[in-house]
Amino acid sequence: MQPTTRPAPPDPAQPWPDIAALACTFAERPDISARSVLVTIFGDSVIPTGGEIWLGDLIALCAPFGFNDRLVRTSMFRLSNEGWFEIERVGRRSRYRLTPAATGEFADADERIYRAPGPGWPDRGWDGTWTLVILDGLADRAGRDRLCSALRRRGFMELSPGTMATPHAEGARTAHDLLARHPGDGPVPVAHARFEHLDELVAAGWPAGGFGLEPLAERYCGLLDRYGWAASPPPQAPTDRDAFLARTMLVHDLRRVRLADADLPPQLWPPQWPAPYVLGQLAQAYQLLSPGAWRWLRAASDSARAPHPLRRFH
Repeated sequence: MQPTTRPAPPDPAQPWPDIAALACTFAERPDISARSVLVTIFGDSVIPTGGEIWLGDLIALCAPFGFNDRLVRTSMFRLSNEGWFEIERVGRRSRYRLTPAATGEFADADERIYRAPGPGWPDRGWDGTWTLVILDGLADRAGRDRLCSALRRRGFMELSPGTMATPHAEGARTAHDLLARHPGDGPVPVAHARFEHLDELVAAGWPAGGFGLEPLAERYCGLLDRYGWAASPPPQAPTDRDAFLARTMLVHDLRRVRLADADLPPQLWPPQWPAPYVLGQLAQAYQLLSPGAWRWLRAASDSARAPHPLRRFH
């Protein structure tokens, strides 16, 4: 693998774009759907401000992206049928909250998305030990696929078909927690192992979280290209609505990259690995956007309370 190039820092003089127009362009991307944006809004904005929201408020939050009333209703109805949300009927109004099962999934994603570089990130004291989860014994293919997906969202990689691996010290605890939450149709061995020549394998392009390290580095640099302007204060403060839109878009695209990254320890990073720098810049952008975003959320939603004090990159 060729050495990764560290991205250039954002230009502090770079003007902020027209965020309303950017939101419309964002919603027109082929990889964006009302369903996926609703999941981002719920995780980034609804859970920290009380955990429940009226359907009408969700419609109002999605309107600037160009998602209409019918599309939001249909998307939430389908997500509820899939077990993500509970619906409470109050007269003619509907209020949504996470199901108990979905609460754990969102909490797992929260830890991955908002954990910014700092002491111990990702595992600076790594001793070379990996945790392996062997899924070959599960006959239920659908159940095995669900477990693989859940493990990937928590930083596991597919070492080989049916074998998931992570270098993180809490890997065994994470695996047992997920296995309890997603019981299979047979025993699932969890083991620890050390490997020779693994650094050479990684350097040769061994996939991390389903992506090779070089494509993953390009995705991180792409995040900075797309949102680096938000890391520097603008000459004129954005409107509260624009702050909400920009923060939602940033988190939406960040979520996809973070949940695809296995967060390898520094000993396995290629030269100039961009993730820590990019995440530091995006954490700064998130903090700059948040005051206005919270104000607009509270103004637009009858359910929203003051944000939870821990909702920040940490």
